[in-house]
Amino acid sequence: MKKISLVVLVLFLISLLIAGCGGAKPETSTEPAKEAAKAPEKKYVMKFAHSEPPGPQGPYTYYSNKFIEEVNKRTNGQVEVQLYPGGQLGGEQRVIQDVQNNIVQSTIVAVNNVTVFSPSMGAFDLPYMFTSVADFDKVIGNNRDLLDKKLVDEAGLISLSWTQQDFRVLNTSKGPVKTINDLKGLKIRVPQNPLQIAAFKSWDCEPAPIDWAETFAAVQQKVVDGQENPYVSIYANKFHEITKYTTEIHYKLWVGPMVVNKEWFEDLPADLQKAILEAGLAAEKDSNEFMAKLTADSKDLLVKAGIEVYGAPDDEPVWAEKAMSVWPQFYDKIGDPVVLDSFMKTLGREKPKS
Repeated sequence: MKKISLVVLVLFLISLLIAGCGGAKPETSTEPAKEAAKAPEKKYVMKFAHSEPPGPQGPYTYYSNKFIEEVNKRTNGQVEVQLYPGGQLGGEQRVIQDVQNNIVQSTIVAVNNVTVFSPSMGAFDLPYMFTSVADFDKVIGNNRDLLDKKLVDEAGLISLSWTQQDFRVLNTSKGPVKTINDLKGLKIRVPQNPLQIAAFKSWDCEPAPIDWAETFAAVQQKVVDGQENPYVSIYANKFHEITKYTTEIHYKLWVGPMVVNKEWFEDLPADLQKAILEAGLAAEKDSNEFMAKLTADSKDLLVKAGIEVYGAPDDEPVWAEKAMSVWPQFYDKIGDPVVLDSFMKTLGREKPKS
């Protein structure tokens, strides 16, 4: 009987223990939640290529440094911009293709290299589209959404910035060009751009399309009598050593968009998209302000180096009339006229009729 009572007592105690354990509320651990909160944010890589060699701050270098700074600040380092300068990933048109294929995510290029992929952008290349930097600012300010839509539709690209490097001025070695008549008999190097070639032909001189890499030698060896480029490029590439005169024509403003792959951009979280768009606008503003100073400084340095600088020709309206007469030849190449028509409306001008 004692053994039975002992067994009963043990069973009773065990039942109490089980009941006690079952009745207690389990402790809820907060550790997993804490660990999840501490999980690192996903990082994104943005490959950014351009054609300007690294070194002293040129326009592309200045822009890219500012853009990277703004992206780091606005995304807290969540987006890492990897820079590939100096054309190490290929020429501008090649890199645009790589951006389209998301091999590279972004690039900044001369707008004439974008027109191959987005014909509507050819409106920027028409001679005397802009007569001042203020014209450019006004056009961009009123047409950002339209430009972005056309770039997306035609090339699968989103624009983050629209930069400018001021006007391409005429730089000669044979003699000063003060009027359009002074161009007669001169051979001027131009890019292999049909619109620029047509403009110089309209002025009764001989345009010579020569690769940029060969231009200095062509001027130095007097294969051509001069070339045209922004003041910044003329000084940076030491044309003051082989030329003597510069005339401030306003037939073409250098324009360069920074573009990004659409799919890559739209896969980003909304807050990072917003941050990158804001970084692009901030870098654009800073870069364009920098260009105004760099242009003025380059012009001063050229004068100190012995270049005779002439302002706009007294007869520049004649230059503009002749150059704009070639516009209708290129309307078919531009295709959809919506961008060109919108530019004209913004500027309060009429485009030449076919």
